[in-house]
Amino acid sequence: MEGPKIPDKLFFSIGEASKIVEIEPHILRYWEKEFKQTRPKRNKKGERNYTKKDIEAILKLKSLLYRDLYTIKGAKQKLRERLPKEGLKKGDLIKFLKGMRKELISLRRTLK
Repeated sequence: MEGPKIPDKLFFSIGEASKIVEIEPHILRYWEKEFKQTRPKRNKKGERNYTKKDIEAILKLKSLLYRDLYTIKGAKQKLRERLPKEGLKKGDLIKFLKGMRKELISLRRTLK
């Protein structure tokens, strides 16, 4: 099953995101509070700026809730299970790279 076509733009307003995912804006705002994966960044005016990645996360969540009929609690658990498979988060990656750097510096000192 293929989802909706996401236009090739950097950012989308909540209204644009709402139309793409076919979910009312008030539901998107509610999901922001419940699911960290659906929290868009905000611009200087405080307006939500959704990226393609944000919209893809919303579509996954919509599928879990509406197609697979998970509860909010069940969807949260399912998303937590998926995280390791989808790669490291930015903070985890930075932590990993800092650790790797520390090990490489130590190895270099040992070799000198």
